[in-house]
Amino acid sequence: MTNNGEVRRLRDREERGISQAQYELACYLASQPNAEKHRKECLELLKSASAQGNSLAQYALGNWYGRGIGVRKNYKAAYSYLRSTAAQEHPLAQYELADALERGEGVKKDVKQAVKWYRKAADQGDKDAEAELGRCYFYGIGLARDYEKAVNWYRKASKAGNADAQYGLGYCYENGKGVMRNRGRAVLWYRKAAEQGHKDARTAIKELRRSPTTPKKYSVEVVLPNANKCTGGDDFNLSCCCISKDKWSN
Repeated sequence: MTNNGEVRRLRDREERGISQAQYELACYLASQPNAEKHRKECLELLKSASAQGNSLAQYALGNWYGRGIGVRKNYKAAYSYLRSTAAQEHPLAQYELADALERGEGVKKDVKQAVKWYRKAADQGDKDAEAELGRCYFYGIGLARDYEKAVNWYRKASKAGNADAQYGLGYCYENGKGVMRNRGRAVLWYRKAAEQGHKDARTAIKELRRSPTTPKKYSVEVVLPNANKCTGGDDFNLSCCCISKDKWSN
C-alpha cells in the first residue's frame, strides 16, 4: 500500500463486505506507526473476514490470540481459529495447531494428534514442521523412535534453513544417530545453526574445537547475529502475523 488512492479503493471494497479487502486493510492499519489507535478496528475487520471463511484472517487471529499481540492471550480462541484454517490445508496453520496440541494450549494435550498435524504441514514443505517431525522421531514423541527418519526430516528442514534442524542434524552426525559419525559434517551443520543465533550449536562447536579428532579447517569462530522475533507483549505489532496470500503453499 503506497498511496491514499490505494487505501481509498481498499476502504471501498471493505465497506462492500469483501473479506480479502477487510484482511488487507487490517494488515495495512496494523503496520502503520499509529497502529495502536487502530487496534479495535483491526480486530473487527479480521473477525468479519474470518466469519466469511477467510483463512488468512483466521490464521492472523489465531496467532494474535495465541501470542497476546494486541489482545489478551486466549489459547482456546487461538486454537479455534487455527483449527479452522488448518482444516483448509494451510501448512502454517497446521504447524501452529500441532504446536498447540503438543503443548496443550487451548486444547487437551495430544502428542499423537500433534504429530499428525506436523506431518500434514511437513508434507507441504513447511520447514518448521519438518524440524519438529524430526524431533519427534528422534525422541519418540507420539510415535516410535527412529533415528534414520529423524535424520531425513532434519536434513529436509536444514536445507530449507531451519536452525533447530541444523543443530539436530549436526548432533546426529557427531554422535552417529541414524547416520555414520562424521565430525566434519557435524561442525558444518552446527556452524549453519550458530550463524542464525542457535546457542546450543555455538556451544557444540566450542566443544568440538577442543577435540583433537576434529579437522582444523572446521575449527572456526562463530559470530551470533541479533535475533528479533515477534513475541507480543506491550508492543502493538499486529502486522508481524499478517502474511501475503501467496505465502500459502496449497
